[in-house]
Amino acid sequence: MKLSSLKLNLTIRCGLLMALSVILMPRVSGQTQKDTLFAVYSPTPVVIDGSGEESCWERTDWHPIDQVWIPYNAKMAPGDFAGKYKVAWDSLYLYLLVEIIDDMLSDDHPDPLNNYWEDDCLEVFIDEDRSMGYHLNNNNAFAYHISLSYDVIDATAYGAVNLKNNVVACMDTIAPNTYLWEVAVKIYNDKFNLSNPEASRVILTAGKLMGFALAYCDNDETTRRENFIGSIYMTQATANDNYKTADYFQPLVLSVKEILSHSLSGHSDAEKKVTIYPNPAREKIRIRLTGKDQQDFRCEIRSLNGSLLISEECTLPENEISITDLPPGIYMVSLFSDHFFVTEKLILL
Repeated sequence: MKLSSLKLNLTIRCGLLMALSVILMPRVSGQTQKDTLFAVYSPTPVVIDGSGEESCWERTDWHPIDQVWIPYNAKMAPGDFAGKYKVAWDSLYLYLLVEIIDDMLSDDHPDPLNNYWEDDCLEVFIDEDRSMGYHLNNNNAFAYHISLSYDVIDATAYGAVNLKNNVVACMDTIAPNTYLWEVAVKIYNDKFNLSNPEASRVILTAGKLMGFALAYCDNDETTRRENFIGSIYMTQATANDNYKTADYFQPLVLSVKEILSHSLSGHSDAEKKVTIYPNPAREKIRIRLTGKDQQDFRCEIRSLNGSLLISEECTLPENEISITDLPPGIYMVSLFSDHFFVTEKLILL
């Protein structure tokens, strides 16, 4: 078999195999549970502007934030708080869309590292590989406290640190006392190092199993957190343990169904073929797309930290893109149109 034939539509073939594994098998990178949460795939990057206008949000359901952890199982006054969220992903980010109804926002602590959990904030719990276990003051998992001013604090192996480079967030007021958050979270493994964070960054792939929970710290008229409301059920004995252990996080699986539909778009492997070559490359790459339903498409090249470096509109059947301005390293090349989406790792020499 020719090498070019092996390269053709590799992403599509892999997407199909992973989709079948999710449908036919009880395990996806580990045992799933009946409360498993599935994140919808986004074929284009989500713009973090608090609008929630991307199509991926239309293709997934809301999930409630309705478990009162502190005071445990307390009844909250009508209008005091309500919350719900959606989850999406692409190769570079885990995305959240969160709607919060809160009758009073509070941000009383000017030092973002001082009592950060006492102010109103969105708290995102992430266990990259769902290994579970203790994570207070280490990097086994993360508990990102996202403040109203977008500081992002967690008690890591380095103490309380502002990890603003790990999370991009934006909140907009959409109605009286109603706020829409959009959040993009970079995913890191337990080797996370402040001096070189990108070395431990994880490129997300379909079928990946993670640990996840979401919560809101609600402070109305005091200098202390009055209510702590989460997305998952907790016992009274463990209600405030998620900041220090990942044992109770909900299983989260990165769904493959949308990759399958965007990649195949009703065509067989023989009908839609994508080749990005040479790879490894030096000064330029060529992109060839053939098939019965050819369309112009866009090519984006991003660094592993998600920064967009090159974006070009491409016309069929073959395109050449200069990469002379990029230093040697590993990059992600994404090709997408209305009918397909392909991502491939590119090595520059």
